[in-house]
Amino acid sequence: MKTQKLADGSNIPVIGLGTAGLQGEKCEQAIKWALETGYRHIDSAWAYKNQPSIAQAIKQVGIQRKDLFITSKIWRDHLSYEKALNQCNEILDQLQMDYVDLLLTHWPSNANVRSAQEPENVIPLEETISAFNEIHKTGKAKHIGVSNYNINLIKQAQKISPANIAVNQVHFHLSDQNCSENTSQTLIDFCLRSNVMVTAYCPLASGWCPANGGILKHPLLHEIASKHNKTPAQIALRWVIERGVTAIPRSGSQNHLRENMEIFDFELSETETVKLNTL
Repeated sequence: MKTQKLADGSNIPVIGLGTAGLQGEKCEQAIKWALETGYRHIDSAWAYKNQPSIAQAIKQVGIQRKDLFITSKIWRDHLSYEKALNQCNEILDQLQMDYVDLLLTHWPSNANVRSAQEPENVIPLEETISAFNEIHKTGKAKHIGVSNYNINLIKQAQKISPANIAVNQVHFHLSDQNCSENTSQTLIDFCLRSNVMVTAYCPLASGWCPANGGILKHPLLHEIASKHNKTPAQIALRWVIERGVTAIPRSGSQNHLRENMEIFDFELSETETVKLNTL
């Protein structure tokens, strides 16, 4: 597994398993397949309601905790100081772990989260960052970060936080006309210049993505995939990681889990990258 460096020099695996929407036995089986295939980066969240299944799968496979990189997230409605600390403890109880490698704010406190109604009781960012720094200081999270933050919010968080804002997890993939939620390359470039690693969720424009995987049908991806003896999904995923971004594609399929890992034995040519950038 290839890795990228976080701001403090620690390693984060380039490819992880996203688990949003995976629950119960389906989640447990996907985690076991992933670990057996070589995944060591598992992305989870309190809101996914699947962390007990993740814990059970890890226990059954027998991977040592030190060899894993586990991410979890505090939900938008729990970003006040006390609620964040309490939800972190709940996350650790569910995962049956003493710490997570990365703890993120799932959304900004004022995020609509695909709803027309703005949330009540918006929490000041200073209070949230203070809670996350306390969690980091006590060792319950090795790294802290954010998710779905724009450039302005990243700047604010960095100014407030004594600990590094290690990661910004965002919706990022090859452009698709059917998707209005994709993160701009401008935000990616800013984060990487600012020593904030970017993790892409929905990197194949599928799963929760409004595009519903439409980009994978594009003739250009099929043309490039044929040249490399790869699938369109592998080309799309390779494009993402060549941006310097880590990715957490979700899958409950053993074959797709394996395919998503088989992207390190080739590179896109400059010409191919230029063409893909125009999609």
